[in-house]
Amino acid sequence: MVSLRVIASALGVETADVELRALCNDTRKVTTGSLFIALKGLNFDARKEIGNAIKAGAVAVIYEDTGDGFVPDMENYDVPCIGVPGLAEKQSLVASAFYGCPSAGLDLIGVTGTNGKSTITHLIATWLTALGRKTGILGTLGTGFYPNLIPCANTTLAAIDLERTISELSNDGAKAIAMEVSSHGIALKRVSELKFKIAAFTNLSRDHLDFHKTMKNYAETKFQLMKSVLPEMCVINADDSTGVEFISRIPEALTYSKQGLYGGRGIYAHDIVYYPHGINFKVSGSYGDAEFTIPLIGSFNVDNVLCAIGVLLLCGYSLKEMEKTAGVLRAVTGRMECFSNKNTPLLIVDYAHTPDGLEKALAAVKEHKFGKITCICGCGGDRDTGKRPEMAAIACGMADHVIFTNDNPRTENPDSIIEMMLAGVKDCSNYEVVKDRRSAIEVAFSKSVPGDVLLIAGKGHEDYQIIGKTKYHYSDREVAMELTGDRK
Repeated sequence: MVSLRVIASALGVETADVELRALCNDTRKVTTGSLFIALKGLNFDARKEIGNAIKAGAVAVIYEDTGDGFVPDMENYDVPCIGVPGLAEKQSLVASAFYGCPSAGLDLIGVTGTNGKSTITHLIATWLTALGRKTGILGTLGTGFYPNLIPCANTTLAAIDLERTISELSNDGAKAIAMEVSSHGIALKRVSELKFKIAAFTNLSRDHLDFHKTMKNYAETKFQLMKSVLPEMCVINADDSTGVEFISRIPEALTYSKQGLYGGRGIYAHDIVYYPHGINFKVSGSYGDAEFTIPLIGSFNVDNVLCAIGVLLLCGYSLKEMEKTAGVLRAVTGRMECFSNKNTPLLIVDYAHTPDGLEKALAAVKEHKFGKITCICGCGGDRDTGKRPEMAAIACGMADHVIFTNDNPRTENPDSIIEMMLAGVKDCSNYEVVKDRRSAIEVAFSKSVPGDVLLIAGKGHEDYQIIGKTKYHYSDREVAMELTGDRK
């Protein structure tokens, strides 16, 4: 149990003491002995549920004091009730105090950037575990120990769930955690109390401008993670322009590149050879030399492996140790994941949902010199609209044939989303529109032969499609397995 005064002290307030058994901000999850966090959201004011939370077993309440004059009706309740201004952004502080700052007791590795976070965190966790350091995962594909992950709603969990999950992973034997850190998670202060040991930056390209408004704001938000660790514990991509700018501000960082050694300390890949279902390359630099063969597709996966290598170097492992254990690495679910048999074209399912991500995915396919390339893609609704014509133009410019289809239209009109995409390809003729996503893949499959490639972009690991406000079961991976008979 935890003393309420421990949490009150962290918030800089005084209160009567009580022993706490649980922490929650959802009245449906209140149990006996809970501390209830009551926030005022855009669509729901949990402060109005304080009475119900106490009836359900809450023994203390901390509510958001927004200055709007709200005062809880505590006449019939005898529990501590504390008003705290800015409570939404202080949830990480409350959760860290409640769970005893669990991140301080292990090696927490944060990976941020627009693309590559999921693959890199999985590479790190798989590799570290193979080297004897049990490593958990927190990110888009779920939480836990690979491959037994529990799905989660956001790339970076809400602060209370995040601290609780880290505590649980630590109790289950994790010595390290590889964590995707989203720009939303940083900006909303979900990670403000986490004690990162290593921070890695992958790249920056257009995404989330509906939230950050400008690329400068987006980049600066990412940089906050770099500032949270010692300068020499940063790993930064020197082939990315934003990465170069970050390195200028943190010259002590370990850099990685495919162009050669950059800065005072780093690694680089060279002699890269792309095979139909894998890549071979050598790594040199400040830490010696090694050679790696990986069953992954695309030059960006060389970047991903380099980033993982940089992190493992900072964890104390040598290139030679990594070279000997690289055989454990595998494609991550829904990230350039391949499905085929000898009688079918190759189907590649990828999460690429940004212009940069789609361009890199298509470039990856072209590097491996397959036959005709068909790209099936769409754009999500209620998200950045500016990227839609850009993505369409990239698809038509790089693929032999393109089928535009629905992604997660959410509350937008699916036809309007596709029309915005088509605005970017007015001078192109190598595309068609098949709105139903399964049908789009089936049409592309029927027009392809062994040796051809279908890149199915946008949804990756997701096993649902959001139409309106309803989430329906749907999986690109399942369709790919049905068509090829390749059961992973």
